[in-house]
Amino acid sequence: MVKSEATKEMPRLELEGVQENLKDSDYWEIKRFRESFDQDEMGFYGRKEGI
Repeated sequence: MVKSEATKEMPRLELEGVQENLKDSDYWEIKRFRESFDQDEMGFYGRKEGI
């Protein structure tokens, strides 16, 4: 699982919960969620997967 700088400290179970909540979200809910993060912290963290 690829994490961002904003989620690198988030436990895997909590991150999976966030993903589950967003799975059925509409465009505007996802847009608000993305905008809630600091853009400077959205870089990837850790090793690359699936690239």
